[in-house]
Amino acid sequence: MSDTDKTTGRGKIGEQIFAQVEALVGAEHITRTEAFQRIAVERGSRAGTVAANYYRIARQRNDGTVRPRGRKKAPTGDADAVIARATTALNELTSLVRQQSRELERLSEKVQQIDKLRALLAD
Repeated sequence: MSDTDKTTGRGKIGEQIFAQVEALVGAEHITRTEAFQRIAVERGSRAGTVAANYYRIARQRNDGTVRPRGRKKAPTGDADAVIARATTALNELTSLVRQQSRELERLSEKVQQIDKLRALLAD
């Protein structure tokens, strides 16, 4: 790398990485993953960071080599099954909350008993 390559303006790193990856893949017939790893070693960064920069620029260019990123679709399961699972989960949660409430009441009674004992011992 020359000194001009090392001094980059803000936002130019992605373009440089994209060009480096394309050059390596074209000249040496290696995979993009291998190119990401080599460039990462040269730059002192992680291969994932190099890949992220590459794919960001590739999506911006939308030259057909990279699919556009899309949102993941929600599972299209049976609505009745989803409702049944949700109902089961809510019923279990209700049961746990009731158990917790009973336990808190029991502990509250114990605290009152302890307070009474303390009052008797303090006299």
